[in-house]
Amino acid sequence: MKKLLLLLLVAENISALPLACLPSQPVQAVEGGSATLQCRLDPPVDLSSTTVEWNRGHSGYVHVYRSRRDDPDSQMLQYRDRTALNRGDLSRGVSTLTISNVSLSDNGSYEVYLPQRGVRCSTHLTVATKEQEKQTKRKDSSSTSPPAGERNDASNREAGRAALVPTVLLILLVLVVLLVLKSGKIPSCKKEGEPKTSEGDQQSAAEEGLVGSEVTGSNHQPSHTVY
Repeated sequence: MKKLLLLLLVAENISALPLACLPSQPVQAVEGGSATLQCRLDPPVDLSSTTVEWNRGHSGYVHVYRSRRDDPDSQMLQYRDRTALNRGDLSRGVSTLTISNVSLSDNGSYEVYLPQRGVRCSTHLTVATKEQEKQTKRKDSSSTSPPAGERNDASNREAGRAALVPTVLLILLVLVVLLVLKSGKIPSCKKEGEPKTSEGDQQSAAEEGLVGSEVTGSNHQPSHTVY
């Protein structure tokens, strides 16, 4: 019994805590798409059994949640069958409302009111047309890509580098061949029938001449020697 009373006292103290609404970020959506509006409480108390009213000022209710269920009869006609409240977020002190098939008439400020807590939270929804969304995407893409002149300069530099590589390789190949020929590692070839011009070739030719003269003297009469 004492534990039960203690739990009730704790729950009562928690419910008596002053609540504040954390700042909400503005929401942007595209016409025909969906938008998610959200309000967070600090501290995050369970809102499952609390009445939650989403409205647009004095225009009327956008969505109403009371007695643990939605109340579509309280909604403005333009929001019928287009809103959904996230029940799971309520237990975490968060009111999340999704509006489907948004139109330009949905532009404006939205407010969450918790009548049992006396807390109000507000956020803003901006709806853009599909053409505006396309223009925004084109601007974003053009701002991230380099200008046409820079793209052409980059292409020309790439083409110049691509053409320079084979030329450099060819020059290096010619230099290597010249160096090898100069060092004598690759002997130069002579055509058949060319006369021998080296000293060894001249000596061989002389010896061949002597041998030929001796053979001729043996077959024919020796010539007279003139003193």
